[in-house]
Amino acid sequence: MTTHAFPLASPLETSPEQTASQLLSRFKDPDEELAVRLEAAYGSDGEIHRERAAAAVRTLEHYLESYGDGPCRLYRAPARLSLNPHSDHQGAWVPYGLHVRELLCALSLSDDDRVEITNVDPTFESRLTFAVSDEKARDPHLWSTDWFRYIEAEPVVQTVRDHLDVKGQKSGRRATANYVRAAVLRMHHAYPEAGFPGLRMTFNGNIAQGSGQSSSSALAVTAALALGQAAGLELDRRVLAERCGEAEWYVGTRGGSGDHAAILLGSRAGLTHLCFQAPFGVRGVKHSTFPSGYELIVANSQTQSQKSAEERLLFNTGIFAYRFGFLALKEAMAEIGIDAETIAQTRCLGDLHTGRFSNATLYRLVRTLPEYVSSEELAARFPQTFAGAARGCFGTEELNRLPMRIPLRGAAVYGLGRVDRGRMMPEILDDASDEAMCEFGRLMTITHDGDRLTHRCENYHESRQRLADEAIEAAHAAECCGESRPLREEPGFYGASIRELDHLVDVANELEGVLGAGLMGAGGGGYVLILARAGLLPALKAHLKQGYYDVIGKQPDVEAWRPTAAAGRLA
Repeated sequence: MTTHAFPLASPLETSPEQTASQLLSRFKDPDEELAVRLEAAYGSDGEIHRERAAAAVRTLEHYLESYGDGPCRLYRAPARLSLNPHSDHQGAWVPYGLHVRELLCALSLSDDDRVEITNVDPTFESRLTFAVSDEKARDPHLWSTDWFRYIEAEPVVQTVRDHLDVKGQKSGRRATANYVRAAVLRMHHAYPEAGFPGLRMTFNGNIAQGSGQSSSSALAVTAALALGQAAGLELDRRVLAERCGEAEWYVGTRGGSGDHAAILLGSRAGLTHLCFQAPFGVRGVKHSTFPSGYELIVANSQTQSQKSAEERLLFNTGIFAYRFGFLALKEAMAEIGIDAETIAQTRCLGDLHTGRFSNATLYRLVRTLPEYVSSEELAARFPQTFAGAARGCFGTEELNRLPMRIPLRGAAVYGLGRVDRGRMMPEILDDASDEAMCEFGRLMTITHDGDRLTHRCENYHESRQRLADEAIEAAHAAECCGESRPLREEPGFYGASIRELDHLVDVANELEGVLGAGLMGAGGGGYVLILARAGLLPALKAHLKQGYYDVIGKQPDVEAWRPTAAAGRLA
């Protein structure tokens, strides 16, 4: 494993500041220095340079309309592609790519603690604003003690609710403020002596909202990165990613720092594999050149995932199941005679892998878990951790307001399978043979099967059937007899997909030359990621139009992955 230091600032981010009007002139007619920066961010494709320069012009023009002229900085945060989602917060290795779709932000600093937000997109509210001092005052006592207790304070939770957008909202959108506020407040709380300025921000993004490409994390990263640089903090980008992961708990989800780390640590050279210490720590970084002869293609399902209350409940139920699945597995380790030191060194699902335990041992542990368990049973079994976990995931510990059935075994196998796949994926990419890439695609499809609810538009039950006692016992017996039954071939069950995503994956996998496909992001909508042989994009577009987009009455949105550099200051 190779690890790298990623400083908060780079040479491109420490150049003299210019006014918004000066930057506008430069992007209208890029000079040689700006051309170098565009190539560093986007590669050598002149068409992309022109497209991104035009987007910068629109951003700066709107900034000037909103705030007038003055010293200004331009930041960018790219979309991220995730090939092993829902497992970063469990300590797994996850491959990420950075895509040319991005969030641009023109911003300036102010000498107060106010943050003002405007957006080029007219569907957003014309101006959003908050003051850090007002946010601290919502619960001064909890602010002075602990970030995670502060964000559970009722006045804070109500502020988040007041800025939620309903699914499909077309005007007056306000949720941007939640993600920016989350990042700004987390930075203030973590570094109280930093002397942060206020911010005047204008956003312009072409990352589809609710797409699974982390448009929300791009907001948090941009605000945190800009604040850190403005205050002269010497933070490693891994630390900043951890702060961003902690920040996003403010909005009510209970994920890790994977998306933020990908946006901050990714590379234009290929895929970046990140390993995490649950839930936020970044343990390791590897890089893989993407093999020639193959391409990743992103296809928009044209359904949005917007972290509504219902979608946050689904997402957090998975996190909740993960947590208690791991605790139950750890109890079972002692019951089957694993030594105390090994148990103490097992801190998350990501530590339960075949580098430390045999597949037979892992199946034996899984067999001890019930397929489903009630919240009441968890409260009785884990009294010291239940209340805090319930409040953190659902905002309450009242049993009658919690999910009735928690898929304990499904979440555990889902996580363990992804841990095993994540460990293998860098080796497969390094191999780069056709056999290896076919295996990579197969693992992508297995990964999706753990979220799948339908197959060819019919209800899908196979992943749950593989979790039954007799199926787990058969896998354990096969391993004990010398037959290979690796956990990476087990999808488990998390259930974050929807009918449209399943249908899109099924249609994509029908076409010869497609090696695998699966959802990205939190599920509930958004994009599907497809691995195909190089040159297949035109045929795949036509195939998806006929088999998916025409069926649902939506316009096709299918494009090749175009790698880009990590987030940073562009000018």
